[in-house]
Amino acid sequence: MAHQTTALTNNEYRSVKAWSNSDISMVLQSPALLEWSRNTPTEGSDSVDLGTHVHCAVLEPDVFRQEYVKMPEFDVRTSVGKLQAEAFKNNMDRKIILDHKTHKTVIAMRDSILAHPVANKLLTSPGQSEVSIFGELQGLKVKCRPDRSVDPEAFGGQHILIDVKKTADIDKFIYSVRDFGYHRQNAYYSDIYFQLTGHRPRFVFVVVGEKRSIGRHPVRVWELPEEVVEIGRLQYLDGLEKCKEYDEFGCGLDIEQLDMRGLIR
Repeated sequence: MAHQTTALTNNEYRSVKAWSNSDISMVLQSPALLEWSRNTPTEGSDSVDLGTHVHCAVLEPDVFRQEYVKMPEFDVRTSVGKLQAEAFKNNMDRKIILDHKTHKTVIAMRDSILAHPVANKLLTSPGQSEVSIFGELQGLKVKCRPDRSVDPEAFGGQHILIDVKKTADIDKFIYSVRDFGYHRQNAYYSDIYFQLTGHRPRFVFVVVGEKRSIGRHPVRVWELPEEVVEIGRLQYLDGLEKCKEYDEFGCGLDIEQLDMRGLIR
C-alpha cells in the first residue's frame, strides 16, 4: 500500500530501503556502478551544494532562515580577519554558513524564480514540500521525494508535482533531460504518485539557470511531451527488472562496454 510522510529528513529518506530513481539511473548504466556508489559516500560538490541551497531557499524558506547564515566579509588576508572568521564560525553552532558570493547567488536565483508569475503561483500555493512517497512497482519497494506537491484544490482539482532544477545553461536544458534522465524521473514519480492517489499528476519543471542572461538568472517552467515521458517509463521499467536481477545475483563480474559509436570509424 502506497503511503506518504513529511516526517523524514532527506538523509532519513535516503536510508529507507526502497528503490529510488537515482538507484535506477545507476543500475541502467551498470549494477556494479550502483554498488560502487553505495560503497563510496560522497561529500558532494560546489555545484550540487548550490542546487541544495537554492532548493531550501525556494521550497523551505523557514528552514533557510533558521539554518543558514551569511559569512561577513572578513579580510582573511590578515591575522585579525582570520581570527574574526574563525570566531564567527565557532559561534554559528550547526548552522550552514555560506560565503558572501554563494549567499548572493542563492538569493538571486531564489528571487528570480519567484519573480516568474507561473513559478510563483505553483511554489507559493497551498501544498507540501519534500514529501516522501513510498509504494511498490513490479513487485519492488520504490520511493520518490517530489520537491513540491501542490494541493489539488489550488488549481481546480489538478494534481501537480513540482521539480525545481538548477542548470548551468538554461538554453541547454534539453540535453540535461536526456543526460540525467529527467524524463525517466517524470514517469517514475508520476506512477508512484498515481499509486498513492489514483490521479495522474502534471509533472512540472521549474528551471533556473546558473549562467546569467542580461544580468539575471533565467527561469523557465516546462512540462515534457508525453511521448518523451513514455520513453522514460519504458526505461525505468527496464531498470526495475535489472534491480530484481541485482537483488538476486548481485553485480557479479559486470564489465561495461565503452560506447564509441561515431567516434572511431
